[in-house]
Amino acid sequence: MKATWKKNKNLKPKVIFEKIDNLKTVVDGKVTFTGFEHRGAKVALETMIDFPSICNDLDKELILTKAFWEAAKSTPIEQNNFIDLINKNIKEALEKRDETYFLLTSLSVEEIGIRSLELNNCVIRFYKSSFPRKFKGRKELIESKKKCKESESIGYTKVVVELKAKSEYMAAKKALRALDLLRSMFNLFSNSKSEFLGNEWQPINKIRSGEFHTIHNEIGEIFPDVFWFDPSYSSAMPYYCDQISITVKNVKFIINHLNKLNKQYKSIIIDGLLRYVRAFDEKDQNVAVMRAWSALESIAAPNESNCDSVTRRCAFLFHEHEYHKQILEHLREYRNRNVHSGEESNKAKDHGFQIQFYFKELVLFHMRNVGYFNDIFEANKFLDLSTDEVTLTYNKKIVERALKFRGYTA
Repeated sequence: MKATWKKNKNLKPKVIFEKIDNLKTVVDGKVTFTGFEHRGAKVALETMIDFPSICNDLDKELILTKAFWEAAKSTPIEQNNFIDLINKNIKEALEKRDETYFLLTSLSVEEIGIRSLELNNCVIRFYKSSFPRKFKGRKELIESKKKCKESESIGYTKVVVELKAKSEYMAAKKALRALDLLRSMFNLFSNSKSEFLGNEWQPINKIRSGEFHTIHNEIGEIFPDVFWFDPSYSSAMPYYCDQISITVKNVKFIINHLNKLNKQYKSIIIDGLLRYVRAFDEKDQNVAVMRAWSALESIAAPNESNCDSVTRRCAFLFHEHEYHKQILEHLREYRNRNVHSGEESNKAKDHGFQIQFYFKELVLFHMRNVGYFNDIFEANKFLDLSTDEVTLTYNKKIVERALKFRGYTA
């Protein structure tokens, strides 16, 4: 698959290129610009490009920047030539040989209950006290970049993610994505169900990432230019679970069942899990609620605009269907008020816990029914069924009669 211009009549790259041509001067193949407006134009171009999924872990900004400066040498800039340059850069990036990389980071948990596991083609290892000695330069790089006294979060479990990738940038993105996916599963079974007393600005997630992430090569040398840190990081009290073995068993259950799903089904569930964990990393609970509802939507109604289906399908999971439908409607109403009018609630964290409850039950429904449905859309058709026994029995008779009429039954 190749990158293409998005099929949106309102997006007109030609207009952007005309502006860029007016801002630039080309002398002996060297391009210069008047002012800084060309930077905003370059960002707009990225939004107009439909990158194939194979590019998810590539450095798209670098790919775009190389194409931008190369295309700018020609006047006028041709949009077909520009997209050809984008695809040329993608091809070159993907043709690079895979190397072994290591991401070093930490998690806010005292005891993770497992020494290592494999997830999304990554091997994730956990260390209680310190990183293996082979890895050099992390402490010095963090101190030089952030001018901080503490280069590691006290009490956090150290994590090393080993993987194959075509560049250190791709390695960092893939490793952090795998780690977020793992955190989503652990937090499903570790987060509080509610909170009577607590800090409303404290994220709901118990297990959060450490502040600093560094990338190292196969012999442990650090890449100083690929230094990742979370600007919204807030320290967390290292989480302790006295039943960590049960949590690990539940996490392994989800991983094993995810791997039994077809590619599309698995991708949708993983996307929802990533949205979920990133939502509840938020300190602003109103933002967390909006993002968490989007996580619920991404699984309950992927690629749909029918908002009613989210509440209907989630409520189907419970015996007290009508009660849970009302709770879900209340959450949807709050979310809509917040989005459209900026209305906020001092009960936002309570709403977050409620959404988390329904999200967890929805994920577990899909995991417990692996093999029963061909894809998520078939599963959602099941959740669209009536909850009324009389109606279900009547529909069963109608279907059986249709099968007999068509000669499909004896």
